[in-house]
Amino acid sequence: MIRAIAATISLTIVLASCHGSSGTPTAKPAPPDLTGEEASLVRAYDGDSMKVDVDGVSVDVRLIGINAPEGDECFGDEARDALVSLVDGRTVLLVAGAGSDRDRYGRLLRYVFAGGDNVNERMLAGGYAVTLQTDHPLAAAFYETGTGASERRVGMWAAGVCGPPPPDGMTIAGVEYDPAGPDGERMNDEYVVIVNHGAGTVDLDGWILRDESSHNRYRFGRHTVEPGGAVTVRSGCGSDGGDTVFWCSDAPVWSNGGDTVILQDRSGNVATSRSYPKGG
Repeated sequence: MIRAIAATISLTIVLASCHGSSGTPTAKPAPPDLTGEEASLVRAYDGDSMKVDVDGVSVDVRLIGINAPEGDECFGDEARDALVSLVDGRTVLLVAGAGSDRDRYGRLLRYVFAGGDNVNERMLAGGYAVTLQTDHPLAAAFYETGTGASERRVGMWAAGVCGPPPPDGMTIAGVEYDPAGPDGERMNDEYVVIVNHGAGTVDLDGWILRDESSHNRYRFGRHTVEPGGAVTVRSGCGSDGGDTVFWCSDAPVWSNGGDTVILQDRSGNVATSRSYPKGG
């Protein structure tokens, strides 16, 4: 029988005070008492999923609100090891969010707490995962934490973590994620613009443009961008040419509910990224 326990969890990011323009501290609302199950690690599959033991029952868990690199991707091993270091040998608390109880693979969707720390958020803070902008109670805090890690270039966001660092200057200059009309009917009106602000020509052959999920990936063919030049990646189909290439996705790529646009070099290093929140 699974044993449920109640605990009050202190989240640094939620309980910390912030200062407005007047200099007066404004306390962020504290989370309510949280109820969950005690568990121990059996094995970590990667940086965002694991098998745990709950009262003698093996259960697969998917951490809410984050997406770590897969095992065969750049920084995948480091992300898995980071999760192990946070939970191995400890009793952790599995706390449900406000949404679905399980994902499409049957895994429990949970916040994981170890020693009072939110492990999901710790993975984001260390740059071991990307924020997944799904609806859950700590979505805003997770977005802030994940964006901060990418801006500080820590973990997977650091230059040269998976080979020689990419050339400087590649920038995601714009994202059209919600063109006029029903989603999916005007796919080529959804696009990303990448600009080369560097001093040299960049060969994008083998580079990857991706979102925060584990499935949307566009791999560039032979395409170069001169200094000061740009390339537009449109989500629909068409003939590549000039400064435009076509993803030819079978569905819209960039979420209207917030997303992260990531450009990786052929080794998997993040050359540049840009996040936008829901309604942003």
